[in-house]
Amino acid sequence: MKTSIRAKLTMLMLSISMIVIIFMWLMAVILFKPMYYTMTQSELGNMMDKVVAAIDKDGAFTENTLNQISGFINAGVCIEIADKDGNGIVLFEGIGDACQLHGAKETTKYLIQQRTIDSAQAKKLRQDVRNSTRTNYNIHLVDEFGNRQAIKGRFYGETYTIIVSTNISRTDSIVSIVTTQLQTGSIIAVFIAIIFTAVASNWFLKPIMKLSNATKEVAKGNYDVKVDLKSEDELGHLVKDFNFMTEEIERSQNLQKELIASISHDLRTPLTIIKGYAESIKDITGDNKEIRDQQLTTIIDETDRLSNMVGSVLEYAKLNQGAYKMNIVQFDIAEMCQDIVDTYSHKAETENKSIAYSGPETAYVFADAQLMERVIHNFVSNALLHTPVNTRVTVAIKILENGKVKVSVYDSGNGIKQEDIKYIFDKYYRARKDEGRTGSGLGLSIVKAILENHNFEYGVNSQEGLGTEFWFEM
Repeated sequence: MKTSIRAKLTMLMLSISMIVIIFMWLMAVILFKPMYYTMTQSELGNMMDKVVAAIDKDGAFTENTLNQISGFINAGVCIEIADKDGNGIVLFEGIGDACQLHGAKETTKYLIQQRTIDSAQAKKLRQDVRNSTRTNYNIHLVDEFGNRQAIKGRFYGETYTIIVSTNISRTDSIVSIVTTQLQTGSIIAVFIAIIFTAVASNWFLKPIMKLSNATKEVAKGNYDVKVDLKSEDELGHLVKDFNFMTEEIERSQNLQKELIASISHDLRTPLTIIKGYAESIKDITGDNKEIRDQQLTTIIDETDRLSNMVGSVLEYAKLNQGAYKMNIVQFDIAEMCQDIVDTYSHKAETENKSIAYSGPETAYVFADAQLMERVIHNFVSNALLHTPVNTRVTVAIKILENGKVKVSVYDSGNGIKQEDIKYIFDKYYRARKDEGRTGSGLGLSIVKAILENHNFEYGVNSQEGLGTEFWFEM
């Protein structure tokens, strides 16, 4: 059976409410009395310590001792002190008529040698305290009406029997009141939880339903759909990620369409040439060796061009999709640049151009050496293509203050228009009057994919008439 998020949220809120209610019942009904009795005994123990300290201070029952002890009395507390024979010496009665040790008496400041405090209950308790082996003697007295009185006694210095007590009957009435309130509060809490869940679920599920509907639109091929949710919480981030995803899918779809259209156009030319020359050889020039060889050479060149084009497309796809597994190693980028300059020096010389290296002897970096060589080769070949006769291409390396290495390739061409620079790394984009030039149109796009897979910064600096710099930092 499928359970909706709304039902799950309702069950969660009700479960939380029940846990809170059960915890409140546990604290108020089951644990309240033990905790209250423990705290009462602790307070009586503190009172006992104060009485003992007052006796120790004066060494005997003086007027000052009695005044100190009387200052400890508050409503509901009774203190009595007897001699070693069990005869009452002092009584500070704060409980009043409900005191189970002394009965109905007027509250007095103190009484000396008054036999009226020597009730049978009090005498027996003093005897039990004197005979106890414990430092503090703790009991609860309960009368026929269910009234409770907490008592703590101590036989101190083999001389005084000290008994401190308080009435705790009010705890039962407190528990009864709290229980009644909890019953009402529990019912109210359940209703509040249900109402809150209904409101919260609508508020919580609304953006989810928007996302669900938007997902269905994306599944139909509508990538323009956007979910509007201005929130900085997790749902807000999810919506932002969804919108970003649809943008990326739309961009990917557009790139795919462009790729198919562009590659179809670029493939048509060499295929047409290959087919035309093949038919010519078959029908017309097959017996003319010189013309046939020339046509076969053209077919081979166009086949190589076609192969390079397909290879570039596959390479671009692997790099752009992150399917290429890079081999990160440490190598000398300066040595690599010098070797590439040497490789292109003959080509440059035959075109009445020059190429030179500028930078340190060594510069060790971490990257995929094979891919970085591809990047530099691409920059250098493009630079030579756009550098006029009798000018120079320069490959330069500079070690920056932040420890990075900047590799730049400068040409002396006509530069790139500012409106073209931001598109220069897009595939099949041709600037600087490149239309009609040979090539797959993917060179700089492959460079971009390589550098972004390495997380390297890269860019173009160019001014019309002053040449161009392609650079990256690693």
